Amino acid sequence: MESTCNYKKCKLFDLLGGDPEQCPNYMESWWRPSDNDAPILVEDCAHKRIFLMIQDLSNRLVGVQKSQEEQRDESTWVQVVAEVLGKNSGINLNAFVKERQRLQNIEKLKLLKNGEEETKKSVKNKVM
Repeated sequence: MESTCNYKKCKLFDLLGGDPEQCPNYMESWWRPSDNDAPILVEDCAHKRIFLMIQDLSNRLVGVQKSQEEQRDESTWVQVVAEVLGKNSGINLNAFVKERQRLQNIEKLKLLKNGEEETKKSVKNKVM
């Protein structure tokens, strides 16, 4: 990470008397490249640093979106292969998936019911 404040080329710096602390856009921060390295003082112009950070976040977002699209495409491919295998082996995959979801919903309801009963017991014990 490098400093973005350039005193020599900044017109605002000249107008404010040549002292960085008088500039409303000037900020100092300490940055550590890695755990073992010594901290570095970074002198920044707030506007320039913000634009650099936005660009960095934008690039990361593009990477995350690309990765998500690749995972979606891979997931679609797995679904197609599963359907083909199911048809070739005589298994109705859609019925299998629906039954599995139904069983998972039943398990969730059982857990909720057990949780409610335990909550009632604990409240009853606290009252007594």
